[in-house]
Amino acid sequence: MLSLPDHPFLITLPQPFPGLERFIGSWVIPGSPAIVVDTGPISSIDRLAAAIRARGLNRIDYVFISHIHIDHAGGLGPFLRHFPTARAVVHEKGVKHLADPAKLWAGSLKTLGDMAEAYGPIEPVPADRLVAHTNFTLPDLQILETPGHAPHHLAFDYRGNLFAGEAAGVYLPSWDHLYLRPPTPPRFFFEQAVGSVERMGELPDRPIYFAHLGRYPHSREILEAYRDQLHFWLETAGQALQENPADPLPLATERILTRDPRLQDFQSMDEEEQSRERYFTQNSLNGFIGYLREQKSV
Repeated sequence: MLSLPDHPFLITLPQPFPGLERFIGSWVIPGSPAIVVDTGPISSIDRLAAAIRARGLNRIDYVFISHIHIDHAGGLGPFLRHFPTARAVVHEKGVKHLADPAKLWAGSLKTLGDMAEAYGPIEPVPADRLVAHTNFTLPDLQILETPGHAPHHLAFDYRGNLFAGEAAGVYLPSWDHLYLRPPTPPRFFFEQAVGSVERMGELPDRPIYFAHLGRYPHSREILEAYRDQLHFWLETAGQALQENPADPLPLATERILTRDPRLQDFQSMDEEEQSRERYFTQNSLNGFIGYLREQKSV
């Protein structure tokens, strides 16, 4: 049995899809109460439960769900069967979608296609195991509403640690430089995303934990970098849209991948990782482009 650390630790959840061997994970907060932040999809729930028990944790009290996308909450139902004392804290507007996930699953299939199939279906979660975030309190916990990546997104500031989900970007810590990328799929609202970053930045400086995939020791530093990156992507997407209104995506993608200093390690990735990052970069840029087109039509 592995020793149990006294600080939050990451369990990486490899997925049966190219480029996703190290991209999804769950943060575990040991102690009393014992907490898991996001469960990942159903495809890796047995692995997650086994890894938690291997650390000597046989009871989980709460699951904090940052948002209800399939790669963060798709496996919540079977995870709660593994740990029958646990309850899940979720945005109040996400409760109904986890209790009856038919629309959530259909949307995942439409958006992600084969990737959603690899993650596996979303099972209904018993309503009595779900707690709306507006009805939940815990000592030393502050729940922040952080829309941007998703409209019903939460960040959890707990005992001096900020669990940001995807509201602070995608951070991959295994590269030579800071690798940070916006996850901003359509339909994207720029002001909401920046507002969420600024809301988290008002907290005292503390370690920040990313759903994808690492920990950074200084929240204010990386949140400032992410806010600047959002403005850079908006400017880059706007220039591409002005130069090629009919099809700005190829131009915007090439400029982002070659000019954003926070993506410079893209060139060091293997082919499958590059394919994943290019896919999500284009998806995120489509969010910016859609936002800009909506602004022009107002």
